[in-house]
Amino acid sequence: MIKIESERLLIRDHIPTDIEGLHKLLSDSTIMYYLQDIKSNSFEDSKQNLETAILESKIANREKYFFGIILRDSQEYVGEIGFTVIEDSPLGKVVNLGYFILKEHWGKGFVTEAAIKVIDYAFRECNVHKIVTGCIKENCNSEKIMKKCNMVKEAEYGKHVWHDGEYKDRVEYGLLREDYHNKI
Repeated sequence: MIKIESERLLIRDHIPTDIEGLHKLLSDSTIMYYLQDIKSNSFEDSKQNLETAILESKIANREKYFFGIILRDSQEYVGEIGFTVIEDSPLGKVVNLGYFILKEHWGKGFVTEAAIKVIDYAFRECNVHKIVTGCIKENCNSEKIMKKCNMVKEAEYGKHVWHDGEYKDRVEYGLLREDYHNKI
Protein backbone atom coordinates (compact mmCIF):
# COMPACT_ATOMS: atom_id res chain seq x y z
CA MET A 1 0.00 0.00 0.00
CA ILE A 2 1.28 3.42 -0.95
CA LYS A 3 1.28 5.94 1.90
CA ILE A 4 2.52 9.49 1.41
CA GLU A 5 2.61 11.84 4.39
CA SER A 6 2.61 15.60 4.63
CA GLU A 7 2.39 17.89 7.63
CA ARG A 8 -1.40 17.50 7.99
CA LEU A 9 -2.30 14.68 5.62
CA LEU A 10 -1.96 11.02 4.83
CA ILE A 11 -2.38 10.33 1.13
CA ARG A 12 -2.86 6.61 0.60
CA ASP A 13 -4.28 3.81 -1.47
CA HIS A 14 -7.92 3.14 -0.70
CA ILE A 15 -9.32 0.76 1.88
CA PRO A 16 -12.92 -0.54 2.13
CA THR A 17 -13.84 1.82 4.98
CA ASP A 18 -13.37 4.82 2.65
CA ILE A 19 -16.80 4.12 1.16
CA GLU A 20 -18.83 6.56 3.27
CA GLY A 21 -16.56 9.52 2.59
CA LEU A 22 -16.06 8.59 -1.05
CA HIS A 23 -19.81 8.28 -1.63
CA LYS A 24 -20.43 11.62 0.09
CA LEU A 25 -17.84 13.17 -2.23
CA LEU A 26 -18.84 11.51 -5.51
CA SER A 27 -22.59 12.02 -5.06
CA ASP A 28 -22.48 15.72 -4.13
CA SER A 29 -23.68 17.81 -7.09
CA THR A 30 -21.84 20.95 -5.94
CA ILE A 31 -18.49 19.19 -5.56
CA MET A 32 -18.91 17.26 -8.78
CA TYR A 33 -20.17 20.22 -10.83
CA TYR A 34 -17.01 20.29 -12.97
CA LEU A 35 -16.63 16.50 -12.92
CA GLN A 36 -20.12 15.45 -13.95
CA ASP A 37 -18.83 12.51 -16.00
CA ILE A 38 -17.61 10.73 -12.85
CA LYS A 39 -20.40 11.81 -10.48
CA SER A 40 -21.98 8.91 -8.65
CA ASN A 41 -25.72 8.43 -8.97
CA SER A 42 -26.00 5.72 -6.31
CA PHE A 43 -24.21 4.10 -3.40
CA GLU A 44 -23.58 1.11 -5.67
CA ASP A 45 -21.83 3.35 -8.22
CA SER A 46 -19.59 4.71 -5.46
CA LYS A 47 -18.90 1.21 -4.16
CA GLN A 48 -17.89 0.08 -7.66
CA ASN A 49 -15.59 3.11 -7.95
CA LEU A 50 -13.91 2.19 -4.65
CA GLU A 51 -13.57 -1.48 -5.63
CA THR A 52 -11.91 -0.45 -8.89
CA ALA A 53 -9.48 1.82 -7.03
CA ILE A 54 -8.57 -0.98 -4.60
CA LEU A 55 -8.05 -3.45 -7.46
CA GLU A 56 -5.86 -0.95 -9.34
CA SER A 57 -3.65 -0.58 -6.26
CA LYS A 58 -2.78 -4.27 -6.42
CA ILE A 59 -1.63 -4.33 -10.06
CA ALA A 60 2.14 -4.75 -10.41
CA ASN A 61 2.59 -2.34 -13.34
CA ARG A 62 -0.24 -0.09 -12.36
CA GLU A 63 -1.32 2.81 -14.51
CA LYS A 64 -3.93 4.31 -12.17
CA TYR A 65 -2.98 5.78 -8.83
CA PHE A 66 -6.17 6.74 -6.97
CA PHE A 67 -5.55 7.95 -3.42
CA GLY A 68 -7.71 9.01 -0.52
CA ILE A 69 -6.74 12.22 1.28
CA ILE A 70 -6.95 11.62 5.03
CA LEU A 71 -6.41 14.07 7.91
CA ARG A 72 -3.49 12.70 9.93
CA ASP A 73 -4.81 13.79 13.33
CA SER A 74 -8.40 12.56 13.08
CA GLN A 75 -8.06 9.96 10.28
CA GLU A 76 -11.02 11.69 8.61
CA TYR A 77 -11.44 11.13 4.86
CA VAL A 78 -11.51 14.51 3.09
CA GLY A 79 -11.04 13.90 -0.61
CA GLU A 80 -9.38 12.32 -3.62
CA ILE A 81 -6.18 12.83 -5.56
CA GLY A 82 -4.33 10.73 -8.07
CA PHE A 83 -2.90 10.31 -11.49
CA THR A 84 -3.35 8.09 -14.51
CA VAL A 85 -0.64 7.10 -16.98
CA ILE A 86 -1.63 8.39 -20.42
CA GLU A 87 1.65 7.64 -22.21
CA ASP A 88 4.78 5.61 -21.54
CA SER A 89 8.02 6.23 -23.38
CA PRO A 90 11.74 5.52 -22.98
CA LEU A 91 12.03 8.94 -21.28
CA GLY A 92 9.31 8.16 -18.76
CA LYS A 93 5.58 8.37 -18.30
CA VAL A 94 3.19 11.19 -18.95
CA VAL A 95 0.44 11.24 -16.33
CA ASN A 96 -2.79 13.15 -15.86
CA LEU A 97 -3.30 14.54 -12.33
CA GLY A 98 -6.75 14.95 -10.79
CA TYR A 99 -8.13 16.01 -7.41
CA PHE A 100 -11.31 17.00 -5.57
CA ILE A 101 -12.30 17.43 -1.94
CA LEU A 102 -15.35 17.56 0.33
CA LYS A 103 -16.72 21.10 0.41
CA GLU A 104 -16.40 21.47 4.20
CA HIS A 105 -12.64 21.32 3.60
CA TRP A 106 -12.48 23.81 0.73
CA GLY A 107 -10.11 26.74 1.21
CA LYS A 108 -7.86 25.06 3.79
CA GLY A 109 -4.98 24.24 1.44
CA PHE A 110 -5.41 20.47 1.73
CA VAL A 111 -5.53 19.81 -2.01
CA THR A 112 -2.43 21.92 -2.69
CA GLU A 113 -0.58 20.17 0.14
CA ALA A 114 -1.62 16.76 -1.20
CA ALA A 115 -0.84 17.68 -4.81
CA ILE A 116 2.69 18.81 -3.96
CA LYS A 117 3.35 15.48 -2.24
CA VAL A 118 1.78 13.38 -5.02
CA ILE A 119 3.75 15.27 -7.68
CA ASP A 120 6.95 14.62 -5.75
CA TYR A 121 6.03 10.93 -5.40
CA ALA A 122 5.25 10.59 -9.13
CA PHE A 123 8.57 12.10 -10.20
CA ARG A 124 10.69 10.26 -7.63
CA GLU A 125 9.05 6.84 -7.54
CA CYS A 126 7.12 6.25 -10.77
CA ASN A 127 9.48 7.28 -13.57
CA VAL A 128 7.20 10.14 -14.54
CA HIS A 129 8.57 12.47 -17.22
CA LYS A 130 5.65 14.92 -17.24
CA ILE A 131 2.52 15.66 -15.24
CA VAL A 132 -0.43 17.31 -16.97
CA THR A 133 -3.78 18.50 -15.73
CA GLY A 134 -6.46 20.99 -16.67
CA CYS A 135 -9.88 22.34 -15.90
CA ILE A 136 -12.73 24.41 -17.23
CA LYS A 137 -11.40 27.95 -17.07
CA GLU A 138 -14.16 29.22 -14.78
CA ASN A 139 -13.01 26.71 -12.15
CA CYS A 140 -10.57 29.26 -10.73
CA ASN A 141 -9.85 27.33 -7.52
CA SER A 142 -8.58 24.33 -9.44
CA GLU A 143 -6.39 26.53 -11.60
CA LYS A 144 -4.95 28.20 -8.46
CA ILE A 145 -3.83 24.78 -7.21
CA MET A 146 -2.02 24.14 -10.49
CA LYS A 147 -0.19 27.45 -10.17
CA LYS A 148 0.72 26.83 -6.51
CA CYS A 149 2.28 23.52 -7.59
CA ASN A 150 4.57 25.41 -10.01
CA MET A 151 2.83 23.95 -13.03
CA VAL A 152 3.11 25.90 -16.28
CA LYS A 153 0.10 26.94 -18.34
CA GLU A 154 0.51 25.22 -21.69
CA ALA A 155 -2.80 25.85 -23.40
CA GLU A 156 -6.07 27.70 -23.27
CA TYR A 157 -8.83 26.45 -25.52
CA GLY A 158 -11.82 28.64 -26.32
CA LYS A 159 -15.28 27.08 -26.26
CA HIS A 160 -13.69 23.65 -25.96
CA VAL A 161 -15.72 21.62 -23.44
CA TRP A 162 -19.45 20.96 -23.49
CA HIS A 163 -20.55 21.55 -19.90
CA ASP A 164 -23.88 22.38 -18.33
CA GLY A 165 -25.58 23.17 -21.63
CA GLU A 166 -22.88 25.29 -23.25
CA TYR A 167 -19.33 25.23 -24.57
CA LYS A 168 -16.78 26.51 -22.05
CA ASP A 169 -13.11 27.44 -22.21
CA ARG A 170 -10.49 25.00 -20.88
CA VAL A 171 -6.98 25.61 -19.51
CA GLU A 172 -4.23 23.00 -19.34
CA TYR A 173 -1.06 22.95 -17.25
CA GLY A 174 2.03 20.76 -17.22
CA LEU A 175 5.19 20.15 -15.26
CA LEU A 176 8.30 18.39 -16.56
CA ARG A 177 10.49 16.32 -14.24
CA GLU A 178 13.59 18.41 -15.03
CA ASP A 179 11.73 21.65 -14.30
CA TYR A 180 10.43 20.20 -11.03
CA HIS A 181 13.91 19.13 -9.93
CA ASN A 182 15.29 22.57 -10.83
CA LYS A 183 12.70 24.26 -8.58
CA ILE A 184 13.26 22.23 -5.40
